[in-house]
Amino acid sequence: MKAFILLIIVLSMTIPYGSAEQEKPRASATPQRENAGVRPRLPGEIRTINDDAPMVLIPAGAFIYGISKTTKDSILKTLSTAKLPIFELELRKQTKFLPSYYIDKFEITNQQYAKFLEETDYPREPRYWLNRLYNQPNQPVVGVTWPDAEAYAKWAGKRLPSEEEWEKAARGTDGRIWPWGNKPTGKNYNGRVSGNLMPVAVGSYPRGASPYGVMDMAGNVYEMTTGYWGEGGKAIRGGSYLNGGAYTRTTFRWATSEERNGVEYLGFRCVMDTTMIATHTIVTGK
Repeated sequence: MKAFILLIIVLSMTIPYGSAEQEKPRASATPQRENAGVRPRLPGEIRTINDDAPMVLIPAGAFIYGISKTTKDSILKTLSTAKLPIFELELRKQTKFLPSYYIDKFEITNQQYAKFLEETDYPREPRYWLNRLYNQPNQPVVGVTWPDAEAYAKWAGKRLPSEEEWEKAARGTDGRIWPWGNKPTGKNYNGRVSGNLMPVAVGSYPRGASPYGVMDMAGNVYEMTTGYWGEGGKAIRGGSYLNGGAYTRTTFRWATSEERNGVEYLGFRCVMDTTMIATHTIVTGK
């Protein structure tokens, strides 16, 4: 009997609880399939080759698009701004879903546009190309038309943003009124109260960055989108160095008859689909 009890004790000390399969799961014959369907993480920032432009990832997901009449009227009252007919063309508040995409961190500059002209022999210079008020290297390029901007975007491997893409990049997902939040201030952007009365170098107002870190989406220069406004005109967003708080809101939209010739307060930035990340247009990401 003592020998039998001793045998049981020895066996309990040498055999682990459960079977060998329970202790060490059998290795998969095809381990590469374990992560099938899992997409690699997209870098938060990338840089494109042709125009050496940093771009910021806007993640996929839903966001608040447009504005309710009640909120808009309240803001205009706070800003002591009359309820002009132009404000009636803002889009109603709704929820939109967008896939992920990249957007230029800054407005396209004269320096970048000069490289485009040089490398493509594009036949038309911007309208104010020789004007020292508007042609400094790090100022946003102005005096360009939609076809000019589209030609640049194609050369850079990008495209112009939709209104939805522009607005999400400017306000994030919480429906904020300005890129920095819901409190009006002229200190966060190059607008009328800054007194500059011309575009300034991109990124000069870092406190006005959007939730994603996109710069100058309020003031400096209006920006082109592919959206339509009014009677067939293209929608522009963001306000300019000539505008105050009511016109630099993330939902304000307008159009200009000068789009055919280029105008001194209108520039652009580009977006890129994430499907392009594996192509030659990407230099590096982080």
